[in-house]
Amino acid sequence: MPFLTSVGAFRFTLLLWIKKALPVLLAIASVLYLRIFVIQFYFITGNSMMPSFQDGDLVLVKKWGFPARVGPWTWSLVDSKIDRFDVLVLDGVGAELSLKRVVGLPGDFFRFSEGRIHINDSSLEEPFIKPGFKTQAPSLSVVPVVSVAGNVGIGDSGRIPPGYFLVLGDNREFSTDSRNYGLIPFYKLRGKVLARI
Repeated sequence: MPFLTSVGAFRFTLLLWIKKALPVLLAIASVLYLRIFVIQFYFITGNSMMPSFQDGDLVLVKKWGFPARVGPWTWSLVDSKIDRFDVLVLDGVGAELSLKRVVGLPGDFFRFSEGRIHINDSSLEEPFIKPGFKTQAPSLSVVPVVSVAGNVGIGDSGRIPPGYFLVLGDNREFSTDSRNYGLIPFYKLRGKVLARI
């Protein structure tokens, strides 16, 4: 009989522990789910998106609909709609994340000419760029071109293939972007900026 009593006591203790631990575990799982798949805050470092975003700004980023990276795995629950001029968090060079603006969408024809970017033979109106700043062509960039696995290198003109995006920094004369590391595939996008806090 003592054995049955100790088994019963063990079950009672286990159930009591589960009852106390379950709310904590659910809270931790909920926070992780929200942070990985739904929404996150990021601090901006660098000046490639000036004047729209400054070094040290805090931004709220919507992650729902974008591929989520968890360790070596990338998961995408649903695909998000991406519009021209959306500001996105994306995989940059190496392990760093970058903040860039979408200028070219899949299927668009782009051309860099006379210090401007032309999409489908129309010069883009970009009020977020500092007056007087020029958008230099990749062939004229002083920042070296970097080969990044998964990206598609570009020249001064071309068509954007399906599933890829042309992204540029607002601080065009001081930004490392698609002109240097190529077109970005959808699976490297991490979220869309909703607001600057």
